[in-house]
Amino acid sequence: MMRSVLRWGKHTLLGVINIGQLGRLREQGDYLMREVSRLAAAERRAQWQQRRGSTLGAQTKASFDFQWEQMPSGRALPSDEAFMGDVEAHICRLTQLPREWFAGKRIVDVGCGIGRFSYGLLKLGAIVTACDQSEAALRRTAELCDPFRDRLSLKRIDLLEWSEPGDFDLAWSFGVVHHTGNTYLAIENVCRKVRPGGRLFLMIYGMPDSRADLAEINQYERIAEEVRGLSFDQRKELLNARFGAAAAHGWFDAISPRINDRLSFEEIHDVLSELGFAAIRQTVPARDHHVVGERASNGSAAAV
Repeated sequence: MMRSVLRWGKHTLLGVINIGQLGRLREQGDYLMREVSRLAAAERRAQWQQRRGSTLGAQTKASFDFQWEQMPSGRALPSDEAFMGDVEAHICRLTQLPREWFAGKRIVDVGCGIGRFSYGLLKLGAIVTACDQSEAALRRTAELCDPFRDRLSLKRIDLLEWSEPGDFDLAWSFGVVHHTGNTYLAIENVCRKVRPGGRLFLMIYGMPDSRADLAEINQYERIAEEVRGLSFDQRKELLNARFGAAAAHGWFDAISPRINDRLSFEEIHDVLSELGFAAIRQTVPARDHHVVGERASNGSAAAV
């Protein structure tokens, strides 16, 4: 705590300033200014994009394609033995489902990346369809999951166009829909894959609230601005030099894609309710939302 003396005309005010609160307000102000600027830019872009189309989606897809091709190693990836040794238990924690539930279940991994969760789902005994927009991602998923190839199918998709219904017991999508440029449509297309009575798991970026969260997001934004004019290779080189090879992948994932939407849980809950899901809840107390839901057996929408 820091005691301050504030003079206002002839009056003197004694106050106590909490340094932690002051730091949070500074970080919050920095974050909010960026958000206001981004919203104003979005309004200015709207009519222009209708005429020309946006390059942000193409840049984001290319960034992930480079990431899976050129940066396949790092923390919480197949090269991380500790993570992969616990991936089955991790999936059970995130879905709040017991291990025995997965055996024989038909599961779609929407946006599989290089297959870390497809691998875990296969080890749990599931029949998995792994989907991604990146050829590099699907190739690496096939290599990683080769021991279970009799229960693995691969499918290249554009999530915003993949609107046909599915009949899966579980649709799993970790860290994908917020990178598409149309988060609601992406969520809807994931939900279309769940059979009546089936289940859904989504990880979606959340809004920062604490000082630590705000500082972390602001750091991502500052580095993203720093590397804006660099090629993917130059970004990789800079991040390797600054953070080390083990952490570079995570930083690239955070700062290279141009599309990174952040939603509140209430917003996600309302969308899923309108799409016919109930028992919607978060399974991990964290800034980013780890959300599960259950589709009504008759496929009808639940009350919002």
